[in-house]
Amino acid sequence: MTEFREFRTDFPRADLGDLTGRLARTLWADELPGAGDDCGVPPAQARVLAGGWQHGYDRRAGEKR
Repeated sequence: MTEFREFRTDFPRADLGDLTGRLARTLWADELPGAGDDCGVPPAQARVLAGGWQHGYDRRAGEKR
């Protein structure tokens, strides 16, 4: 059985700003024709996930949880 222990996160504001900037500067590859999910996460799905991290996720609320 796995034992779970409580932990705390506290990321410096500068690190969060750096992450947001990196997400904004990401150069996205084109999807390989016919590859589907066989070659990893499709670029369109990765963009949605990154957009959520960049614009929609409240990191400080996550830290409090």
